[in-house]
Amino acid sequence: MKCRGEESRERIVKNYIINPIAHVKLIGGQEKLSCTNDTLTDSYYCFDYVSRNDPSEKGTFFCGSHAASDFLKKAKLMPLPLFNPLVSNGSGTGGGGGNGSREWHPVAKQLNDAINMIVVCWDIVPGGPLASIQTKLLQYKNYEPYFSKIKSVNTILSHDGRTLQQMIDELRINNNVRQFRFDLLNEMLKVNEIESNFG
Repeated sequence: MKCRGEESRERIVKNYIINPIAHVKLIGGQEKLSCTNDTLTDSYYCFDYVSRNDPSEKGTFFCGSHAASDFLKKAKLMPLPLFNPLVSNGSGTGGGGGNGSREWHPVAKQLNDAINMIVVCWDIVPGGPLASIQTKLLQYKNYEPYFSKIKSVNTILSHDGRTLQQMIDELRINNNVRQFRFDLLNEMLKVNEIESNFG
């Protein structure tokens, strides 16, 4: 999907239902091609879209902060917080909280961090189940997520053969990735006699 220029973005918002699904700081060596045809090397937004006329016409696209800001304004959508996996020199944690001042439920926060780190480690678009789980997490961030959501993400991780912590440790070889804890997720899986892939 091409989105260079305000007219293109206006047409997209008119013809498609769009939703932001990720706002991520890129780590060393990663880059994304924006729908404006620019190469993004710092951070990116990922949107999913569905045609208003043909629900089978759907997908995702990337863009930088300028185009994303325009999309959010035109579609009257709330911006997503930036998820920064790197250690920050500033005073913020870079953790990517949600909108508003509501506090994260600790389990929801760990699951949200896990999904964001899967996106970073695998350098993927958070589509399908990951996107829908994360959308609900951001919507209901001050509530404990259903165990089925934790189990789903754990199952998705199982396909890699490494725990998420092992993947994060590999990223640390070339990047100053901050510490992430998944102890609450691990404990919930243990209680249900399921092997954790969070690590």
